Amino acid sequence: MSNVWCTVTTIRTIALLEQAASPAALIAIGINRFRFEVKGEKLNIFVARALKLVAMPAPALLLAGRQCLPPVAAGGVLLFAAMPTGANAYILAVQYQRLVNPMSGAVALGTLLAAVTLPVVVWVVKG
Repeated sequence: MSNVWCTVTTIRTIALLEQAASPAALIAIGINRFRFEVKGEKLNIFVARALKLVAMPAPALLLAGRQCLPPVAAGGVLLFAAMPTGANAYILAVQYQRLVNPMSGAVALGTLLAAVTLPVVVWVVKG
């Protein structure tokens, strides 16, 4: 590929597509599975995602402060705590045939909600 000539615009477009690949895959997995029997689980899914995306960063921030971590390390801890549930949780649910539908909904909803919560966390980290 070293002999291939690309314009700056092409390279930037490919870089943007690379960045969007993981979130798009998580949303696609969740939305694809979300239509299957999630009735009655929607409240549980929403509460679990809200706890994961909002309540998890708070103790992480407190613990990072107690450990006297440098600001960059504390910011990293906070960002990792604020990340949505990944596709591997869905894969494990499928593997063990336990809570497959709620987990797929959780992955999709968590990824969508993270689009709102992660910028706030970044703003807090940037301080």
